[in-house]
Amino acid sequence: MARAKLRVTLPEDTWVGAVSRDHSDARLSVLSVLPTGEGRGVTLVSLQADDAPAVVRDIEHHDLVEEVELQRAAEDVREVVIRVETTDPRLLKPLRDSRLPVEFPLVVSEGVAEVTVAGSRERLSALATALEATGMEFSVGYVHDALDAEDLLTEPQRDLLVAAIDAGYYDTPRDATLTELADQHGIAKSTASERLHRAEGKVIKRFAEDALGLDPEVPTGLSAGER
Repeated sequence: MARAKLRVTLPEDTWVGAVSRDHSDARLSVLSVLPTGEGRGVTLVSLQADDAPAVVRDIEHHDLVEEVELQRAAEDVREVVIRVETTDPRLLKPLRDSRLPVEFPLVVSEGVAEVTVAGSRERLSALATALEATGMEFSVGYVHDALDAEDLLTEPQRDLLVAAIDAGYYDTPRDATLTELADQHGIAKSTASERLHRAEGKVIKRFAEDALGLDPEVPTGLSAGER
């Protein structure tokens, strides 16, 4: 199974594409999507903006929106949760046709949706084809095969990392020292330090790739021309 992160440019005539472009400070987090019939759908959205009520009014007035219902609002009125009924759930169709599960929330800002999906590479290819068929442009943040702990870490690294977590080595304040971990595993302190460092590096790089969409091999301080 592979996991992919895409940045999909939404058509300007979709309600979420239009509104997120008109309000550049708005961040729309799609919490769930439910198709209700041919060409219709219901979306639950968490909206953050300096003037959230103004954004909600623009959503209500969009031609492809049938109803907007307020679910929850923060006291400072900069964050609301709304239920949106639309006659144009355009992004839903490619996802449905490719039969790929989507990781929510799906975040939209300035006309671009960040979509994370997981499935076979054949289904990821089908999603790319379906997006192209609808005229939606996209770029790929990353695609990689899912690995479990046995693939990511060696057995000694995995055992020491698990022991460190269980012993409270990563708690604040620490409940265990590196010397105690080394003694527990019958290895030198320097060996324990190097083994943990290598394990931590692999785990952190995988987190950066999965959760942050970063390429661990590319220093973030470099400009595009220097990479």
